Amino acid sequence: MKSIRKQLGVSLIEVLVTAVILGVGLLGVAALQLTSINSNQEGQFRTQASAVAEDLQSRIRGSRMALYESNLDSSVFVKNMITAYSDAPYTCGSAPAKKCVSSSDCSPAEVVTYDKWEMCELAKAELPEGEVYVRSVAGSVHAQIAVAWTPTAAREDLGQKTIVNSACTSVGVSASKDCVILQVIP
Repeated sequence: MKSIRKQLGVSLIEVLVTAVILGVGLLGVAALQLTSINSNQEGQFRTQASAVAEDLQSRIRGSRMALYESNLDSSVFVKNMITAYSDAPYTCGSAPAKKCVSSSDCSPAEVVTYDKWEMCELAKAELPEGEVYVRSVAGSVHAQIAVAWTPTAAREDLGQKTIVNSACTSVGVSASKDCVILQVIP
């Protein structure tokens, strides 16, 4: 009679199969982590761009206070104000000679110049290749603010795709940039 011995422990093949399965799983987790980091960074850029756009929107609306000090018709004043803030893209250049924190310290033109410079500097500081665009909407007293940035490079090997807002080009933003667009009705 033959005796059958019971196997004790694990065979080398079972250990190798387990190691391969574990390795594939860990590679998937690493790819997911890289995708998560990329998405978080894009979310941060979008949040920063929204904050810059909302800050500029508040400044444009704050400029309406000068309307009450002027004798202009309100629709003419608002159109002139939007035209003054319109530019694509803002150019930072050197700091204005006068730091205009409130309209009581400066003329309306100086306030607009300072606001444009400060928003440009803020966008450049907070976003990769950040730019600010403002354009008036034809035939109305509306304006569009776009804050644009260069999106992070997608990892093609992980199946990621660079997604940009296709509406950005309507404001004058390059097709290779992503942006946040904000409608302003002063």
